[in-house]
This record gives sequence, structure tokens and C-alpha cells, in this order.
Amino acid sequence: MTLPMTLEPRARLPLRRRPLPMLAVVASRLLTRLSPHALERVLWRASGGARPATHAEALAARSDVVSVSRRAAGPYCLERSIAAALLARMRGSWPDWVSGVSLMPFAAHAWIEVEGRAVGESMRLDAFHKNIVVSRAPGTERSRRRDEHTSES
Repeated sequence: MTLPMTLEPRARLPLRRRPLPMLAVVASRLLTRLSPHALERVLWRASGGARPATHAEALAARSDVVSVSRRAAGPYCLERSIAAALLARMRGSWPDWVSGVSLMPFAAHAWIEVEGRAVGESMRLDAFHKNIVVSRAPGTERSRRRDEHTSES
């Protein structure tokens, strides 16, 4: 899932904030080896119990991943999107993870989005047909109550 692109601008993270993004990047590299079906199942399970991510939370996760990984800052959209979703999950939220294809010209791409809006993407995604979307899995009763409490305040 690659498209020609340049490296995204990378902000330097303080040393104490790097471990979680680096862990997410390592996990994403392993997950990219799975079949699409297995990847979908793993991400769906990982999303369980999380609250919906806000655009700011998802963008912060994506930016942190890009800042610790040159590969994620470049053309490796699958790795970047998985790592950003996992990092958001480590922080308690889950953005939608999306994989899509464009037929003319043929291209594949993966990204994260919140409320149907792509997060941090500089390219237009209108031509892409979504073939896998991993939204937040239903959580436990405890997490649902927490979500209700959060939305009320």
C-alpha cells in the first residue's frame, strides 16, 4: 500500500515521550505481515473498550508516530496508519482505521479517520473506495458507562 510521496515534516519528540510511539511502530511492522483478514481481526480486537478518538487525539498519535519513524513519515502508509491507531488505543481512544483502493490510476492507501474525515492526510482521498474499515469494537459494560459519562460532561 504505497503511493509516491515525500517525507512528512517530523517534529522531534522529547525522549520521555518516545517509548509508546516506538512500541506502536514496532507492533505495526509486525502486523503488516498479516493477511488483510487477520489484520482486520487484530485491529478490531485492539479497538475493544476504547472511546472514540477526537480529531486532535488521532492527529497527535499520527504526528508522534511520524516523528519517531522515518518509514512512517515516508511512503509506508499501512505501517503509519496501523501505528497511529495503536498509539491512539494505548492512550485510550480509537480512530477508524481504513484501507482503500483507487482504480484510475490504480493505487492503494491506508489511513485513519475520525467521523469520516481523514486525519493528517495531505492527499485527496475522494477517489479511494474503502475496502476495510475498522471502527471501534463494542466494549464492555464498564467502558460503555465511561463513554456515556464522558459524553454527558
